[in-house]
Amino acid sequence: MSKRLIIFTGAGVSAESGVPTFRTGPDGLWHNHRIEDVCHIDTFEQNYDLVHAFYNARRTALQGVEPNAAHQAIAELQQRYGDQVHLMTTNVDDLHERAGSPEVVHIHGNLLELVNLAEGAVLPIGYEAFDHAAHPPQFKPNVVFFGEVAPVYRDLFTLMQSLTRHDLVLVVGSSETVVQFCLEAYSGSNGAATILYIDPTDTCPYDRLLGPGLKPYTEHCRMGAVEAFSAGSPVRKWIECWFNS
Repeated sequence: MSKRLIIFTGAGVSAESGVPTFRTGPDGLWHNHRIEDVCHIDTFEQNYDLVHAFYNARRTALQGVEPNAAHQAIAELQQRYGDQVHLMTTNVDDLHERAGSPEVVHIHGNLLELVNLAEGAVLPIGYEAFDHAAHPPQFKPNVVFFGEVAPVYRDLFTLMQSLTRHDLVLVVGSSETVVQFCLEAYSGSNGAATILYIDPTDTCPYDRLLGPGLKPYTEHCRMGAVEAFSAGSPVRKWIECWFNS
């Protein structure tokens, strides 16, 4: 069986390009907006104007940011090792694609698209603000809201269940709040996969989720994504040794 590198990226990766995170820190987007007002399917219709104003601002702001060295390094790994590298992200931006990643699975949707709820059609909109006032109230950002089922979850958990000792899993910049990638990878592989949790926080979320000392990963690399994927970093050495051993 050939070795695989499975990469899951979260908001921490794009944050290093200047994209605000939704949850973390005083500048997190949820600190300025109530989730139930701008990201819950049960209140979408009644908050239609606010929702589109919120996501229009996120979409148009993407034009002012660029992929960082971590995005580029991940793209280079995909280009070098082909189908042996799998990339899934909870980020709804397009920075992985713009960095050159040939295949990106967006777990929670794509900000550069709209969904016509009446027809079930996905429409590209790019970095433009959507003039929702000029259209019937049936268009939604193609982002998974709270209260919705993410269509990609089935593929995500199928992948998790397929993990073996032949897989190296990188969980990069994830708060482990919505999806516990490390825990799912550990459980899915029965502890056989090598799992690196890459996040600069001093405290690990699993101390709270599972209790002190219970770690569903091989190592917590306390560094940002750009540092982790820089030449000579422990993570890059781990990847190189993994494919060359």
